[in-house]
Amino acid sequence: MPQTPDTRNITLEQMRAFVAVAHSRSFQKAGQKLCRSQSAVTQSVKKLEDLLNSTLVERGNGHTFGLTAAGERLLPQIEDMLVRVDALLRAACQPELRGRITVGIPPSFSTVELQAAMARLLALNPNLQIGVLSAMSADIDRMLVEGRLDVALINQYRFDSSHAPDGIFEVLAQQPLHWVSGSPVDIGPAAPVPLVTYSEGSPWRAATLETLDAAGRAYEFAYECASYESLCSSVLAGFGITALPEWDTDGRFVVLDGKGNLPPLPQVRTVLKTATSSPVLQQFCEFIIQLPFFKNLRAQG
Repeated sequence: MPQTPDTRNITLEQMRAFVAVAHSRSFQKAGQKLCRSQSAVTQSVKKLEDLLNSTLVERGNGHTFGLTAAGERLLPQIEDMLVRVDALLRAACQPELRGRITVGIPPSFSTVELQAAMARLLALNPNLQIGVLSAMSADIDRMLVEGRLDVALINQYRFDSSHAPDGIFEVLAQQPLHWVSGSPVDIGPAAPVPLVTYSEGSPWRAATLETLDAAGRAYEFAYECASYESLCSSVLAGFGITALPEWDTDGRFVVLDGKGNLPPLPQVRTVLKTATSSPVLQQFCEFIIQLPFFKNLRAQG
């Protein structure tokens, strides 16, 4: 009969050590990140494994090989617990957020992480209201200037760091685009590329078309859409290929970089912008900036 894990003695220090090792794939780098010795991080992770009766990190001969299946399964839950604790501590040290904040999000952005984070923020601040509007990045930028949005998450291909003098600006994540499909495909060097892409106004679309045009590569539109979900489903159904940053892909996609004479794609990024600043906006934006999803992407970059 399996032994019941002793969860009463699990500490935040142990969980943070495990998360740091999981993302750095190194006890030494995790120690540097946490400002702790390598041996202290190793002991914290080992204690957590003992309390859970489960090996979380694959290691041997002084090397870290990654997470075990149990480690992969528990990592999101442990990260979520730490986010909740950090949010609770920040809420205890700061005044309650009140009023209404309207946020613009591009459809290419996977909103699951952000939705869960906003739900936690609302639970801690019952007098706060959050409205979310999904639109193409060009439209979001325009609506921010027009005063229709308080906070804008904007995808960029041609990097533009301009913002209102009194506003907030932060790069949330930066990665190259990748050619991806739903299954292995063989596109002849002379054949037109069957493109699945976002509608006009998407930086991912602009980067893709400009890259193909510069390489003199013919293409045809197989599917155009305005939502991330439609783009993914059409690619996975076999309509064609698309270009996405790694943060918008998962194990369902096949990366085609370097195949079929496809030209390399440029770097893209997601930024956070506001047109004005206030204690409420500053606190809200800091909450978004410190989400593990974005912090991990910045660490990888």
